[in-house]
Amino acid sequence: MKKPVSQIGVTRYALFGEELAGEDPEFIHIEDIRTRSRLYEWRITPHVHRRMLQIVFVAEGSVQVHLEDRSQSLDGPCAITIPGGAVHSFTFSEGTVGYVVTAADTVVLDARFRRARKFFEALMKKPHILDFSDAPDDADFIHTSLMQMAREFSQTQPGRSSMLDWLLRVVMMAVARRAETVAVATGARGYAHETFARFTSLVEDHYRDHWSIGDYAEALAMSPARLNRLCQSFAGKPTQDIIHARVALEARRLLTYTNATSAMVAYELGFQDPAYFTRFFRKRTGKTPSQFRTAPIETG
Repeated sequence: MKKPVSQIGVTRYALFGEELAGEDPEFIHIEDIRTRSRLYEWRITPHVHRRMLQIVFVAEGSVQVHLEDRSQSLDGPCAITIPGGAVHSFTFSEGTVGYVVTAADTVVLDARFRRARKFFEALMKKPHILDFSDAPDDADFIHTSLMQMAREFSQTQPGRSSMLDWLLRVVMMAVARRAETVAVATGARGYAHETFARFTSLVEDHYRDHWSIGDYAEALAMSPARLNRLCQSFAGKPTQDIIHARVALEARRLLTYTNATSAMVAYELGFQDPAYFTRFFRKRTGKTPSQFRTAPIETG
């Protein structure tokens, strides 16, 4: 079977900086930041997790996180959540104190915890970068829970798996609450926001299928004109721009992190004609795929 382009050249990790050795549907792992990152001069190179949620919590120190094609620097306490498929890397200040939790998506979305699933799904849909500097009590709670989780992970006690399962959800809920608080504070909630979130989720599922605006509008039970107004309101751009931006983002990922040819990238993204893909990409980025690949990676 032909290997998907998205798997060519991008390092796939199960753990924090450790290459994938197998897939365990009940996988949960935790370690402190310094254990692995100090071995690599406090840098973790670009990589991606498959069907994993990762939470990085910095209690003390600082981190520069690179997510997709942007970078951001933060001081602790802070948390970063990375769902499966998001390319990311870290550079920590020397001596950074904190933890990295990695869990299989089957654990995160376990049906036994369906009442809390809507909170956990939010962490699986997109990355979050959360500053806890104005919420020290919440940061202390998360840090204490992670320390307890790390102790449980390192010991062999009766009920260890169940305890790790519960502690994982304590940490996830505390982080999800913070994400929700930030969203409410910025006015990013309500029916309109939920509808826009459904739209972006549909784009994530179908951008390779080249759905039309009408397809998305029909799935959301609204007219194309209403969907366009919604996109203008929340993103400041029309529906088509959002759809094309997602395709272009994936193209940039593949051109940056894989050795696939431009034609391979085109077919991976659902284009029937590589020449049309080149025109599309140049219109979105101002560069041909080959020019983009040889240009320095932009951060900021």
